[in-house]
Amino acid sequence: DFAKAVEAYAVKTYPDLKSRHIILSNLDMERSLLTSGGARGYSYIPRAHLMVRLGLEKDGATVDIFDSLGGLGHFEDQFDDPSKAFPLIDELYRKVKEKQEGVYAEAGTHDCILMPNLAGILAHEAIGHTTEADLVMGGSVAAHFMNQQVASPLISLVDFAHSYNGELCPVPVHLDDEGTPAEDCVIIEKGVLKNYMHNKESAAKLGMKPLGNARAFMFMDEPLIRMRNTAILPGTSKLSDMIASMDSGYVLSHPANGQADSTGEFMFAVTMGYEVKNGKLGKAIQNTTISGVAFDMMKSVTMVSDDMKWKSNGFCGKKQPMSVGMGGPAIKCRVNLGGK
Repeated sequence: DFAKAVEAYAVKTYPDLKSRHIILSNLDMERSLLTSGGARGYSYIPRAHLMVRLGLEKDGATVDIFDSLGGLGHFEDQFDDPSKAFPLIDELYRKVKEKQEGVYAEAGTHDCILMPNLAGILAHEAIGHTTEADLVMGGSVAAHFMNQQVASPLISLVDFAHSYNGELCPVPVHLDDEGTPAEDCVIIEKGVLKNYMHNKESAAKLGMKPLGNARAFMFMDEPLIRMRNTAILPGTSKLSDMIASMDSGYVLSHPANGQADSTGEFMFAVTMGYEVKNGKLGKAIQNTTISGVAFDMMKSVTMVSDDMKWKSNGFCGKKQPMSVGMGGPAIKCRVNLGGK
């Protein structure tokens, strides 16, 4: 009924929509833990999301855009009234209308502002995975960078266990699935690589402390070294000042599918963005891609916004699906874009 009410609003308000996808997703992860080492624990992590994709027609094809609402909590905690989802419909329609008339990005390396959604997924995929100790021992590029400068001094990257700034993270983990009490793992501090993420075995081999990163999806699954809530810490810049500082470039906001490997190389689809010309936002752009080497890109960061946004509607796909949180501010950097 909730989804039908949201869809009915979209149909009535925007009759020119070519396609509508309204999806409700609920996942409750409940577990009791008892280990041979004597650890006992109980955890219950519910999350609920409303995911919306709206599309318009252009030249016989569909131009669309996706976003979501929700996070930690049950459906009733997040979605007590369908009208609270209507602003998301309004925002997505406005953006897909702009995208319908959008232009293609100019291929090449540009100054870009990666908005929190995109900066967060890159932090997870292109940097976070390279610093998981099992991948480090398997030859990840991060194996060679401990205590070295791998990013701009403006960049600090943390895998939070359960809390940030006095509030619960999207996926709070207090005790991991090997029975290790969960603590924050500071991966990059002011541009310097400081830590890997561990299970008990890798921590013993590398002489480091495990901080609660061993996670299993189902009771029959092996606990693997996984992220929990990975985020770049906010900086001091205002987003408006970041845009004003650019003579020419792009603001990129909505990520889609992509990949990264243990070398730090990445390529991601971008489904929403805008030109920047003379310090002002210009036209929306059509779908494009960003690519590069994560640590090189992070070294090019010159501004970091002072806000912090979290997303948790996706799953990490390392052998087992796993709910994770990703977040951060907007970052200004140099990155390679695809064109038409």
